[in-house]
Amino acid sequence: MCGITGIYCSKQRVKPEWIVRMNNALKHRGPDDEGFLAINTNAKEGYALAGPDSKVDHSRIEVFDKEVNMFLGHRRLSILDLSSLGHQPMSNRDKNLWIIHNGEIYNYVELREELKALGYDFFTNTDTEVLLAAYEEWGENCLSKLNGMWSFVIYDKRKNGLFGARDRTGVKPLYYYLDSNFFAFASEIKSLKSIPMFKTGINSNAVFDYFVFNWQENDEEGFFKNIYELQPSHAFHYCLSTNAFKKWQYYSLEYSESWQRFDKSNLKHFTEKIKERILNAVSLRLRSDVPVGSCLSGGIDSSAIVCIVNEILGKESIAQIGERQSVFTACYENDKSVDESKWAQLVAESTKTSWYRTFPDSKDFLEDLEDLVYTQDIPFGSTSIYAQYRVMKLAKESNIKVLLDGQGADELFAGYQAYYRTFFAEILKNVNIGTFVKELKNLDNSPINMRFLLTSLVKLYSARYFPSPIKKYLFKANIKEFNYLNAGFWDENSERLELLKDKADTSLNHMLYKHINRQSLKSLLRYEDRNSMRFSIEARTPFADDIELIEYVFQIPSVYKIHNGWSKYILRESIRGVIPEEIRLRKDKVGFATPEFRWLNEMKDELKDYFTPELEEFINTKKLLKDWDLLINSQVKCGITIIWRLINFAVWKKVFGL
Repeated sequence: MCGITGIYCSKQRVKPEWIVRMNNALKHRGPDDEGFLAINTNAKEGYALAGPDSKVDHSRIEVFDKEVNMFLGHRRLSILDLSSLGHQPMSNRDKNLWIIHNGEIYNYVELREELKALGYDFFTNTDTEVLLAAYEEWGENCLSKLNGMWSFVIYDKRKNGLFGARDRTGVKPLYYYLDSNFFAFASEIKSLKSIPMFKTGINSNAVFDYFVFNWQENDEEGFFKNIYELQPSHAFHYCLSTNAFKKWQYYSLEYSESWQRFDKSNLKHFTEKIKERILNAVSLRLRSDVPVGSCLSGGIDSSAIVCIVNEILGKESIAQIGERQSVFTACYENDKSVDESKWAQLVAESTKTSWYRTFPDSKDFLEDLEDLVYTQDIPFGSTSIYAQYRVMKLAKESNIKVLLDGQGADELFAGYQAYYRTFFAEILKNVNIGTFVKELKNLDNSPINMRFLLTSLVKLYSARYFPSPIKKYLFKANIKEFNYLNAGFWDENSERLELLKDKADTSLNHMLYKHINRQSLKSLLRYEDRNSMRFSIEARTPFADDIELIEYVFQIPSVYKIHNGWSKYILRESIRGVIPEEIRLRKDKVGFATPEFRWLNEMKDELKDYFTPELEEFINTKKLLKDWDLLINSQVKCGITIIWRLINFAVWKKVFGL
């Protein structure tokens, strides 16, 4: 796991201090090593350079004075082959290809054997060398061979261009800046923002989407103007001769929308295949040369990973895990509604793991707030992100460098309440009355009740068929916090409410497809990437990026994902006998939650100070501050508060000096 940077200028010399500044902004992503490649793209000459943290003996970038118009930079978190042989930028033998890579290609061992049979020799035990050889052999088609998470850029001297790509679900980030003079890219926005000549600012469209829909990075241009996100499953080519930039989607997940009745024999077949694929996904993600642990919330997903690792340890010794797994949980002794420690303890005791706990409170949160916001680059949906931040910090303090986590299972197997609405609508669309009645009778097995379901269905059909002006009026009138947005800001962006009409789902698998590709999962993976890398930890997510598992599950009909009221039914059946039965049959869902309502009340005086006149373009701060105490006290007592978005935006604006 690493940080990558690059900057090219078509009309002037690129200064070494620019790439140094970009790299330094990502030091947390790779404290173990750093490297640079200076390139004169006209003469096609490259110079490998070292920095203060480099573990190789190259010329130092501080004294480099040759005329070049491009730099590549890398910060390394050493996970595989800890020697200096894993240093990046890395070249092939002929030095006509150079790569900088962030991520893990989990099937690199198998790919290496395939490439050896084709005549390739390997000098390291890294997945990066395998990735570079895969590109040399198969070109851009190498992406179809990869199982894992990645963002990488390759300088191809033969084609005088850059080729880059991001993994299928967006586990690893990649952002870029492009104008008539410059092309630059980096793993995090803060790195691009460190270059003063790059013109940026606040993108009001993204701010509106965040306030009103709670969307983050819904479009390629996010909160920062002129800084774009390369989307998951996308690749790009930048021609250094013509300055032409081209991007494309190299992969599209196929999913089944066929309806069929529930069949027990099919269920048995599906569960066997899923268990096999989950086991393989977890096994691949245990490949490491540094200590490996797991997050443990106490929910089904993280518990499944911990218990599967325990099964593997019963069959073979894994030095990087040791005799006992290390697992990490966020706990709240005074907030039982969000505390999952009793469930996590059940798993920890059944697997005899070393269980580490952290106990975040509002005082800690306030102290870490600005660092957390800086870490995340952009505003986020709730304070729950802090629980994950603290878990990563605890793992760092415990000398763990790789953590497995359960992100992606909800989007893969249907774990959220919102999925029930679409599932019941799909049943009605297929006129399957028997299944509809049976599922209604078994709602006690679900996290929802009849009122929630009926209200959700009414909202679903209202959103589809109500006239647009009525929907806009009801949308704003129903949420009091929107009345604190600047009227001009609302009017200028209100046409974006039309985006809601494109959100209708045709089936449960269609909804899951959207969530795993763009909406829900992409945000969760960004939270995880930034929080883990803040503490120089590599987070691995078997449910979110194992292509064999994902493609198989998306061919399974909806009736096996929600059945007899149970969410994630096919997953629950696949791990029967693997995790404690009390966990497998949990009906509630908490995750990385926090006591947000109580925390905001305890911090309300300090948080009020962030609402300065500089926010007036977006927020009516006078009105908000006048109603401050009343507004804080009127938030939901359990769950995500809407006022948090306004608070988070105010902190973000201050932290990034916008």
